[in-house]
Amino acid sequence: MNKHEELVKLLDMMRTHARLWASEWGKNNPLEISQSQATTLDILNSEGPMPSTYLSQIVGVTSGGMTVISDKLVRQKLIRRVNDTNDRRIVKLEITEEGREAMKQVRAKQEALADKLFDPLEPEEIQFMAAIYRKLLDQPLRNNE
Repeated sequence: MNKHEELVKLLDMMRTHARLWASEWGKNNPLEISQSQATTLDILNSEGPMPSTYLSQIVGVTSGGMTVISDKLVRQKLIRRVNDTNDRRIVKLEITEEGREAMKQVRAKQEALADKLFDPLEPEEIQFMAAIYRKLLDQPLRNNE
């Protein structure tokens, strides 16, 4: 099998593993928080308040998708919308104390799921996978090639 064929199979296995993660994430989810909502909470928790347009780029969703995500998190009182102190035209999203508490549950769920889905791997294999992903992500992408 040549390199291209191996890469196609690898990408297919990665998609399958990602679908398995998504399927398992949806099970026993008392907070009813999607992966995108969990990512949004995590970013706001670690980086602080930010405009939804910037946040949507980090999460990898459209501005409309971020509106849906943020509307649900606001309804759940996990985040709130606040005006920028320097420019009231700018509205930022900010995690609430309830959101910080929810993050503890989200992290516990992420850790349990990671343990379950990566259980067959030895610690050295996980380190090797991490090294491979770091190498891939550190590589600058070349345009128009």
